[in-house]
Amino acid sequence: MAYRVVVRCGGGAFFVPNEATENLKIQTAAQLRVLLFTLSRGFSETTPEIVAAELGIIPEDAKELLDYWVSRGILERDGTFAVMPAAEKVSAKAEVPAPKPAVPKPPETKLTMKEVQQIKESDSSVAHVFSEAERLLGKTFTTSDSETIVWLISYAGIAPEVLITVIAYCASIGKKNFFYIRKTAIEWLENGIDTIEAAEERMRALNEAKSWEGEIKRVLEIYGRSLVTKEKEYAESWRIYGISPELIHFAYEKCIEKTAKLSFPYINKLLLSWHQKGIKTPAEAAAENRKKNDDKKPSFDMEELERRMMLEDSVL
Repeated sequence: MAYRVVVRCGGGAFFVPNEATENLKIQTAAQLRVLLFTLSRGFSETTPEIVAAELGIIPEDAKELLDYWVSRGILERDGTFAVMPAAEKVSAKAEVPAPKPAVPKPPETKLTMKEVQQIKESDSSVAHVFSEAERLLGKTFTTSDSETIVWLISYAGIAPEVLITVIAYCASIGKKNFFYIRKTAIEWLENGIDTIEAAEERMRALNEAKSWEGEIKRVLEIYGRSLVTKEKEYAESWRIYGISPELIHFAYEKCIEKTAKLSFPYINKLLLSWHQKGIKTPAEAAAENRKKNDDKKPSFDMEELERRMMLEDSVL
């Protein structure tokens, strides 16, 4: 089953730069919403205040999200503004650059052990991958494992240093089988990760997201399962806002006191309220709660009222 864009006559449309679709797996929903809103405004100037009003967030967060796309080279900032990059004027004789070709699917080639050994002996970079892979995975390779390494380098076209980074990442998350390593390596290649710099950046981003998810599970006392997609979106937004695990745990405790169950929307509401007020620690949040409770107390002294009532009863 395939899906396509519905194009209607007279319908509005806007372009999305190719660079914006890179690293979609690690971009947050908030980042993408801000980008789509900004792109939809064409060449109109966009301020954090406009974004905040439209998307229901605070201007400080809107500025941070806009600056993310500035750092990616999708937007540019003019003073306090983030605006679409000016389109280059292309003359009639100018050549329009061709679109970036898709990565061709590697040929499925079955290698014999003799061929694997010959390639390994004739190419020192392949031999180096074998050595590093053995060190990282801590096991002796089967014929199929050896064939996979050679195929990924010689036929899929994955750079040896990139493949080593893929293997290091897979080993770090406990996925040491070559079926998973091959799948991950091809996925990275299809996403344009073909240099050691790009591979290390992908590994860093994935490890950061993984470690943050683990921290969230710990402070919210979630065991035996991964976060679902919506929960990951909440968690990622808290990371972007710079909210500490300690404050998230405090919000979790208040959630349990109030609802007797874990509720990401409820915790998110508390955290967003505190974030807007500049509250960063559990102590500050507790002080804010005490202030709210004090404001709700009746203006009269209940103990004094009861004492007077007792006196009046004794007189009667």
